[in-house]
Amino acid sequence: MNEIIRNVSKGKQFALEGEVYLELFDRYVGFVVEDTATVEYVVRCAEYFNSMADSLIDSLCEACIRYCNGFLEEVGEGPRTFKSPRAILNAVSPSVLIVPNLEDLEEPVIHMELNCDWEVEHGMEWVIRGNKVLYVGGFTGEDPWAEFLEKDSWNYA
Repeated sequence: MNEIIRNVSKGKQFALEGEVYLELFDRYVGFVVEDTATVEYVVRCAEYFNSMADSLIDSLCEACIRYCNGFLEEVGEGPRTFKSPRAILNAVSPSVLIVPNLEDLEEPVIHMELNCDWEVEHGMEWVIRGNKVLYVGGFTGEDPWAEFLEKDSWNYA
């Protein structure tokens, strides 16, 4: 079994940096702690990510497909089709897990920046909290503790 986090150190720009193992991608991905979160909270967030229900992963992938095709439509390209919702993961590469300032140790959050092959300039951002996909769209540095409206046109969740 892989360690869930490794190479933890004080960062130059962030309070803590290191790598976290994400089962969905079967690899280590960098993480950064913005300010007040602890290593314990990083582990909680990673465990939360690694224990997401299949239905939550499918919902996340469906939102990624909506974002992909919404972006392609905006730039005048045709939509892409995928054999299954999870096939979108082949077009996505996680860049960094952003561990937010700690508000509630009992409520882990997934706030992630990802690269995607359809939007190489801004990439993609995920916010998942409370077993719900709250935000999927271009990376804008969303506040993972914010309230998210389901009908915002820039949010494909």
